[in-house]
Amino acid sequence: MTISRWTPLTKYPLTSTINKCFPQSAKKRGVHKADIVSDKLCDDILQRVSPFLRNKPPVDIIDLWPGAGLWSSKVNDFLNPRRHVLVEPNLASFESILKPLAKSKPCYDLQSMEIDKFDDWENFISKHLPEQGTSSRDSSGSLAKNHSLLVLANPPPNKSKRDHYTPARWWSILMETCMRQSGINSYGSVRLLVTMPTAEALAVMPRSVIDRKRVSLLTESIAGHVFEVAGTDSYGMWSSWKGLGLINDNAARVAERAAEQNVVVPAGRELPPLPLAPESPEGSSKIHCPHAPRLRTNMHDKVSDIIHSSQGEKLDAVTSKRRQRALSQLNLDNRKAYTREQMAIKQRELNGQVKALSRAAADPNIDNEALKSVGDKAEAMKAALLEEISALHFEIQRDLSNQSDDVRASIQSGSFDSAILQWDRRPFEPLFIEPEELFPRETTETMIYFEANANSSVIQRINALSPSEQGDLFRLFDALSLSFSSRSTMSTAELLKLIFPDRTINDIVRSVPSLSIFAWKSLKSDFANWPRTVQGSATEQETGQLDPAACFQENLDYDLSGVPLRILNVTTLWDILFEYHKQPMKISSMQLIRLLGGSLTAFRSGEYGDVSRKRLH
Repeated sequence: MTISRWTPLTKYPLTSTINKCFPQSAKKRGVHKADIVSDKLCDDILQRVSPFLRNKPPVDIIDLWPGAGLWSSKVNDFLNPRRHVLVEPNLASFESILKPLAKSKPCYDLQSMEIDKFDDWENFISKHLPEQGTSSRDSSGSLAKNHSLLVLANPPPNKSKRDHYTPARWWSILMETCMRQSGINSYGSVRLLVTMPTAEALAVMPRSVIDRKRVSLLTESIAGHVFEVAGTDSYGMWSSWKGLGLINDNAARVAERAAEQNVVVPAGRELPPLPLAPESPEGSSKIHCPHAPRLRTNMHDKVSDIIHSSQGEKLDAVTSKRRQRALSQLNLDNRKAYTREQMAIKQRELNGQVKALSRAAADPNIDNEALKSVGDKAEAMKAALLEEISALHFEIQRDLSNQSDDVRASIQSGSFDSAILQWDRRPFEPLFIEPEELFPRETTETMIYFEANANSSVIQRINALSPSEQGDLFRLFDALSLSFSSRSTMSTAELLKLIFPDRTINDIVRSVPSLSIFAWKSLKSDFANWPRTVQGSATEQETGQLDPAACFQENLDYDLSGVPLRILNVTTLWDILFEYHKQPMKISSMQLIRLLGGSLTAFRSGEYGDVSRKRLH
């Protein structure tokens, strides 16, 4: 018998039930989402998220795309909710499973509708969850929360490349409605526990700044807790860009966080080790080929098979030539990776020297000669690094840019605890999902937990504006965030030149001091004539917690031309927009999106504009 992804497994009886729900023709032509079929996986996940669900436990559940229903029933047993509404668009397939489940407890309510076309969640909640209302709203923070409602979801992958309504886009609309307190978030922001294809989850919670897009910026703006609960795929190309050294350092900090919270990892749920690229065989090249530990890829598998399959044999001319080509390819790849790693280390050292300059420039006990020496050292290190980089092959330069951006985004402030990406700040590692625990198999899935931050600094500032000003600001954010897809490597200086054409970089950093931590800094030619004062944000000024490296200083010049927009934290991006919003003369949001490289297609696709015209879910 041929084993396929649809072949039932005896150890998971639910696989046989699901298999019978779909005719053979549907299995061949359809793109199907995976369902959890393992009771043990459900139990382990619930143990992991129980501190977040048991703290102010939800009493109502909206369960979108429940599918085979095992996960739904497990959550129901765990929380014992007042009402649990199951909304399955593909009820024709799952009817034989979901109808008996719905009849098993009076709290269940089974509904079927096209979720991606539905936009009247307020009436839906009023009808199916009548206890929900204004009394459910906790308005103690700047962003109201609804602790009594939990949303479970397992959105399917898009059926074709023509279908742009992906799970990540569905998530982005949820984030928008959370910010605006509309749709499913009408009575305050709800908690989410969502399973989606891993590629979509990486858009929501990218592991590298290369993948940072609009949906992740929305999430970063309002997240209090957002983390991967469990997943099938622990590594990908992002690990090649990021570098193993940075990955290991970050994992060590995550382990410390988990230990501080006494997080228990169930047996078998540890992430598998990273498969490493092979070293170059001894004597395979006249040029030294040092090894930089990194992810093993399909290319490495291919060349290793060629090299080792013919090792020690007497080779004919064709096989010998083929083996030599494989060795050359591996040796070149190892040299490139090692060079990239060394350049990234030097970039890290240079960043440290720039911070040292900032702190020295604010120290009244350092004389001018000593301060000039610190500045000269930074300039010399920069010149030497740029000279080395300019001599490198363009492919190494390109990959180095990606790796350097990840380093800066992770530890620019000096700690992973304030890293740009939510992934780098995760409280623990996700639980590992065995491939057989999902059905149909051969899918990669990730489960994400989200809970909004009631005291989001972004929302606090937005709330201080009038409704019309808030709308303007949201449209500006749309225009800026869409540029992360169309112009991912745009520099911060380019953006500032477009929106503040008549202002100097120094003047802008004075108004937006959060830019300082990212900027290249150098002493002014007449630095001795300027005060050694520092200017931070209003909050930093009030608390007195001022780090010169993250503040504006009058005796320094600032340069943001080498700072990609994608490494700025989301708070700084909003700071720029708030500063732009103060201008008396502003271009329209449509003009701005065009200036930033967006397209009219993107503008009309539903990713931009008035959220009230979108499908609110």
